[in-house]
Amino acid sequence: MTTFEYARNSWIRMGGLRSLRSRLKRFTYGRQWDDLTVDNEGKLITEGEAARRAGRRPLTNNLLRSLVKSVVGRFRHNIASASALSGKAAEIHRLNSLDELDARLLEEFLISGCAIQRVAWENRFDGHRVWIDNVSPSRFFCNRFLDPRGSDIRLVGMLHDMSAQEVRMRFAHNSHRRAREIEEILSRSSAMRPEASLAAVDFDPEAVSWDRASDPALHRVVEVWTFEYVRHVGSCWYCRFFAPDGTVIDESRSPFAHRSHPFAVRFYPLTDGEVHPFIEDVIDQQLHINRLITTIDSILNNSAKGVLLFPIDACPQGVSISEAASLWHKPSAVIPINPRARMLPQEIVSSGRSEGASALLDIEFRLFQQISGVSGALQGQAPSGHVSASLYDAQVANSAVALQDIFSTFDTFRGERDVKALKSC
Repeated sequence: MTTFEYARNSWIRMGGLRSLRSRLKRFTYGRQWDDLTVDNEGKLITEGEAARRAGRRPLTNNLLRSLVKSVVGRFRHNIASASALSGKAAEIHRLNSLDELDARLLEEFLISGCAIQRVAWENRFDGHRVWIDNVSPSRFFCNRFLDPRGSDIRLVGMLHDMSAQEVRMRFAHNSHRRAREIEEILSRSSAMRPEASLAAVDFDPEAVSWDRASDPALHRVVEVWTFEYVRHVGSCWYCRFFAPDGTVIDESRSPFAHRSHPFAVRFYPLTDGEVHPFIEDVIDQQLHINRLITTIDSILNNSAKGVLLFPIDACPQGVSISEAASLWHKPSAVIPINPRARMLPQEIVSSGRSEGASALLDIEFRLFQQISGVSGALQGQAPSGHVSASLYDAQVANSAVALQDIFSTFDTFRGERDVKALKSC
């Protein structure tokens, strides 16, 4: 098996993680009725469509987004309180806006369980220096590994979308001959792409494929790093950049002082090679909360609210039902009534009998907080009148302890990333 085929197989193998991430991301950002279900005819439809067919409005109370924002906010508070960096590390942080990058990466870490950054000394349009980039799990691949530290990774890489100009700038190495070879490689690569993709006006950044750039105006370039034996050198990390057809655009040994690949990788929690993200733990509670709210809304919408029972014989001669109903809604109105009517008009108001669903909804809210470990205090919610200041502070501290494992893992990742950045200079 060639290096290119091994890389492609690793990309395919990680399809399950990409699918899980896509679902969790949909839920986090509010698209919580898109899961598929089977209707009475055996056809696949979304849960939202199933609810609408049953006469209910699919409502969403997005607790996941609030949960993620609270944890990221706590992280921002922690790094603001931490001691400032100095020297080269401070310069790398400033030039790469790492506080902002890390906050966004933590959001990804909570949703997908993946923290991935690429750290490399490169020549780009904005200069030749150490660059640190967040890498989307939808573009990343590696061999299956079991060590939480990633020490058993032997192949790692990512998919790039680059313009022809950027490919020449990065890989021609100021050689006109190499520039012409790259143009020929890109031309063959473009000829392989379906005409429909070239003619597309809009593109979907979520539709990431192995052999085609998300933007039809750009070119797919596959970066692959492998740990292998090189004659006269010994074991080392070796880098290759491929075109989608497997043609090597550029290759070299690791140029970094750390002698490794440029990726900082942390999957959380990694158990037997499987990833089970933080958000996955509370998906079922979020689903049940949405269904309960939708059920309560349906009950209230279909219950009697201010329904007027006006017996026909209660209308005196010369007064219609519509006139009597119009007078009923007016303050200080006088409604003529036939005194010989068998029953006087009355108004019916029904509670909808949703007490059971409301009680269950309250239980689900509490379960959501217990499972996530993020209390209302950590989210900045105002305490009730009987909660003292010391008790409120204790609730905040307890929530912080529940999240300590996530923060410690992420901080370890950031520390290893910083070491790799300093050794990339």
